[in-house]
Amino acid sequence: MVIALTGQWGGRAMRQSRIGIRHLRCAIGVADAGGFRAAAEMLGIAQPAITKTVRDMEEDLGFALFERGPKAVSLTAPGRRFVEDARQSLAQFERTIRAARRNETGTHGHIIIGYSALASSGQISQGLGAFEALCPGVQIEMHVLSTDTMLRQLAGGEIDAGFLLNHETVTHPAISQMPVWSSPIGLVLPREAPAPDFETLTGAPFVMGLRENWRSYRLLLDRLCDHAGLAPAVAEEVWDVQVLFQRVVEGRGYTLYPMDAAPALPASLRMIALPQMREALTISMAWNHVADTALLRSFRAQFGRNESLAPA
Repeated sequence: MVIALTGQWGGRAMRQSRIGIRHLRCAIGVADAGGFRAAAEMLGIAQPAITKTVRDMEEDLGFALFERGPKAVSLTAPGRRFVEDARQSLAQFERTIRAARRNETGTHGHIIIGYSALASSGQISQGLGAFEALCPGVQIEMHVLSTDTMLRQLAGGEIDAGFLLNHETVTHPAISQMPVWSSPIGLVLPREAPAPDFETLTGAPFVMGLRENWRSYRLLLDRLCDHAGLAPAVAEEVWDVQVLFQRVVEGRGYTLYPMDAAPALPASLRMIALPQMREALTISMAWNHVADTALLRSFRAQFGRNESLAPA
């Protein structure tokens, strides 16, 4: 796709632009990744190709999108405005393509949902059931995603909504959030292991999610443990939740996880409450307010009205 820009801008006559969707994806990728190399890894495109694409855009536009530093790049003021508009354009483009595919297959709607491993599938299922009763012809597609990936895909229009951890670090200018349920934090341990006294947990081995991938959750746990006077000894960090639970099964350490996930634990594990951890984890539904639709508003309403989503 090529975007043709004509008319007047900034008091000058504008020639037709050759900027297309590929260019927008590259610019957004560099902005989100903070550099050309990181953007190349994130997008799966060779770095020289991304560098050339951005340079061609800047030449076409007549201004620099990025300030190049020795270790990172940052958006210029006009670059920031351009990337904000590019996100909206890309989100609408993605939705247009999906709408065309829905029309071809004869479906009445299609919503793509991302969810964090911290978001209990049982809680989500209750809201989905209410929505499916209201809109039985709508197809729902679900994907487990990291929080950072969810924010990026929401902004880019690749998914329509996401269930993610409510935390001060989880923000994006194009994304709105609505808290939908909360859960206390519990201790996960092997089913046959005796329940430890809380005082003995300080210095005990713990298996935690890797900070790089579980950034906001680890920050929340840091605060909760500090307030509770708990200083866990992190013996191992792992990438995903399946490995996390497997390490606990193997006896390599305890872990901390939302209590509402207890029914979904492997049979060889159990979870016990930690009353000393007084602050609950909250899951929010997130969506792109720039590309909101009536269908998505109906979807959100089922979670907002469903009182059974709140754990007892």
